[in-house]
Amino acid sequence: MSALTSTPALANRGHTTRVHSRSGFTVVAMLVALILLAVGLMSLARASAQTVTLQTLAQNRTNGIAVGRAHLEQIRTRDPWTVVSEPTTRVDAEGNVSASGFYTRRVQVTVTRPNLLKVEVFVEYPRGTQPITLTTSFFRGNGLTGS
Repeated sequence: MSALTSTPALANRGHTTRVHSRSGFTVVAMLVALILLAVGLMSLARASAQTVTLQTLAQNRTNGIAVGRAHLEQIRTRDPWTVVSEPTTRVDAEGNVSASGFYTRRVQVTVTRPNLLKVEVFVEYPRGTQPITLTTSFFRGNGLTGS
């Protein structure tokens, strides 16, 4: 016999063939999966925290607008000749004056023409970057009764 025909017989002598099983995960595959899971959960937690922060900011801004509108309506009930600027005042979420209020309110009155006033209400709210500004105009008439 030649060497070429005896090769299969030699290949099995003294050597056992092992069959490798491919079922299951390796340690490296598990580490990669855990890292991906951790990154995904951290991203989800960060997005959730940012959502809560933005909702709080939006609620504070909405309350600030309500405080400004309510005060502007209260100013509109006054005699236009008695409307004057007001200094910065601390108020609560309902617009009531409170030393521990989270909102600040200020009124600036500007005479634009002899009988015309520009009234601006500025409200600052928690975590706001710039104040809310509400503006209206008042016509004062000629100041005589019955006009």
